[in-house]
Amino acid sequence: MIQKSDIAYGPDPLQQADIYLPDQPNGAAIVFVHGGGWFRGDKAQDAAIGEAFAAAGYVTALPNYRLAPGHRFPTAQTDVDAFLDWFSATDYPFEPTRIGLLGASVGGTMALTNSLTSGRPVVTWSAIVDLANWIQKHQTVKAALDARTELGLTEIHAIHDAFYKYFVQTYLGDLSPQKLTAVNPMNHLTETLGPTLMYNSTDELAPLPGVFRFLEQAAAFKRDIAVHVVPGTGHARAYTDFALPGTRQFFDYHLRQD
Repeated sequence: MIQKSDIAYGPDPLQQADIYLPDQPNGAAIVFVHGGGWFRGDKAQDAAIGEAFAAAGYVTALPNYRLAPGHRFPTAQTDVDAFLDWFSATDYPFEPTRIGLLGASVGGTMALTNSLTSGRPVVTWSAIVDLANWIQKHQTVKAALDARTELGLTEIHAIHDAFYKYFVQTYLGDLSPQKLTAVNPMNHLTETLGPTLMYNSTDELAPLPGVFRFLEQAAAFKRDIAVHVVPGTGHARAYTDFALPGTRQFFDYHLRQD
């Protein structure tokens, strides 16, 4: 395996990606989009993902993207989409029609959003969906990055709620219905959504009922979609060991031709 670090796909320092090239390419590629609530996170933290899929024969890309609050909605999504356009046009050893999308937390949200127009196969680990409905039901929640110290909260669900509102508000700038609708992939479902596999824990930051609502609405568009419920409370990368085998099987099925 060869790792190429900090490959620029745009002029901003955050518009860079790490590319993992397999010793024996299988002709397909996977793009992993990191989470972090649109305001933090870095590709370097997910090197193990690049290494794991490269070992399985996939050219694997881990892009960074510009972060809030310096760069608010829709900058992160614009960067992810721009990276995919750039990546598809490179001469790395894969076919542009055989790219799979994998995203953790809001990375899953952005992977889903790209798949809505590209039709690429997509796997999400705790994607944030159903945002508008969640905000409507939690109008009295106070946003906080660290609700334990800022608000004195001790109950884990209340802490999660405060953080959820914080990162959505930080990225959008405000919680207007127009922005909540624009950022939420559930509001843009069409028959173009690619094959989809969504992982989500039973009781975690990303509420499971919202994932089931996405499943129900995607099914109404006759999409190929499945939800795998992860026992426990882990969010996104917290259950990588659990989700990675099934994620690889999904991409092997949809992307490999050997």
